[in-house]
Amino acid sequence: MPSENVPDRPRRDPRPQPRYGELAPEGWSWDPGITTPRSPTGGPNSAVSSPSLGTLTGPAKPDVPAWDRRVTLGLLALGLAATFMSIGVLNALPDAIQMLYTQSHLGTYVPDSSVAGLVTAGGITEAIVWLLTAAAAILLISRRKRAFYVPVIGAVIALVVIFAFMMVVVTTDPTLIDFYSQP
Repeated sequence: MPSENVPDRPRRDPRPQPRYGELAPEGWSWDPGITTPRSPTGGPNSAVSSPSLGTLTGPAKPDVPAWDRRVTLGLLALGLAATFMSIGVLNALPDAIQMLYTQSHLGTYVPDSSVAGLVTAGGITEAIVWLLTAAAAILLISRRKRAFYVPVIGAVIALVVIFAFMMVVVTTDPTLIDFYSQP
């Protein structure tokens, strides 16, 4: 058979290729052909393919730094502790208002009928904010993407939520509002 019908095939280097974590044998050089892509028949302008490399379609994305996972998990743990503390603060809010009444000689604080529901809703909202934050952060970590900013955003949202519920509870008491609105 004439050799004219055989397509040009890249010759395989007979030397052993290094494995991951192994030093290359002396004199071995690696040329993946990224600068001059070849087809399986060796022609130009086609994707580079190799069993060890897969198909190269563009530049590789940089890896997430190692500190991102540790910082994210640390912030989530801190956020869990802050969530429990926030729920405790909301539950103690009627007692704190009673203390303001006592110090200001306003009598006995009688909470509005909506205060118990507001405190419960605030605690549930704080827990949901933490759960959504944790789920989003863990999803990003599992996809090997940066995630440290998710707990920071969750903390800001939780802070806004707790202050909003505290303000709503305080504004349900007209005696306290009248007392602090006097000049």
